[in-house]
Amino acid sequence: MRIAAVLKSCLVQGITILPAQQLPVERLLRDAAPDGPVVVAHRGASEQFPENTLAALRAAVAQQATVVEFDVYQTKDGAWVLLHDATVDRTTDAVAKLGRRDVRIDELTLAEARTLDAGAWKGAAFAGERLPTLAEALQAVFPAIPMIERKGGDAAALVQELRRLDAVDRVLVQAFDWPWLEAVHAAEPRLLLGALGSKALTAPQLAAAQRTGARLVHWDHKSITVEAAAAVHRAGLLLGVYTIDLDLLLLGAAAIGCDLVTTNRPAQVLALRAPARRVHGAARG
Repeated sequence: MRIAAVLKSCLVQGITILPAQQLPVERLLRDAAPDGPVVVAHRGASEQFPENTLAALRAAVAQQATVVEFDVYQTKDGAWVLLHDATVDRTTDAVAKLGRRDVRIDELTLAEARTLDAGAWKGAAFAGERLPTLAEALQAVFPAIPMIERKGGDAAALVQELRRLDAVDRVLVQAFDWPWLEAVHAAEPRLLLGALGSKALTAPQLAAAQRTGARLVHWDHKSITVEAAAAVHRAGLLLGVYTIDLDLLLLGAAAIGCDLVTTNRPAQVLALRAPARRVHGAARG
């Protein structure tokens, strides 16, 4: 039975089930999920390419990932760039170039950040890759769905930038910082939000996730049980799990009805969608 058919106003273990109108990206994900878990390319095709670079994003799109996830921070002068860590040490040549460690991205201007090589650490073939801006990342990912994970930066500033880029109804924004998500939802209710979490997914946590305005619960796969997955779906929310690279884990995620799976290996996981579709259909039927 499709989730949309059972949405009603009621209370399940303190979890409100809302008959809210689906957002455009949410509708796309719900339409795709019954064919097997939607594949989310984690930091792009990051097993083969340097994470959070245009090369990785473009490769994920070429491999036909439905959703491409990447991380963002703001620079010292307020620009949005792709980066997972608070410092640029691990994935750029900043230590060698600047002669010091623990170089924070919010200490650098955009111009300074763009001088760094963000690809050579993964291999000589990727030398010259730069830290992309959010605008460049969206251009590389569309028409796939960008999943923007906020690692640092102001809520209002991100909303303003997405409006400037005319991307509000074409992206998904997620974060571990749930008060930040609430601020984003208050500023722009048209944005599809995902609440990231780990450890046991309890009824109080699920209720708190709903209060952020999130329509996706994106959780550590090691902590999701059959009961938790069912509770998420009873609440009318999408369920995603991270980060799955092993074949058996994908089939297990499909078996309990996960709507999205995040992986560093999008091509391999996409190849498994046919068997995953069979178990996923049984779980959601």
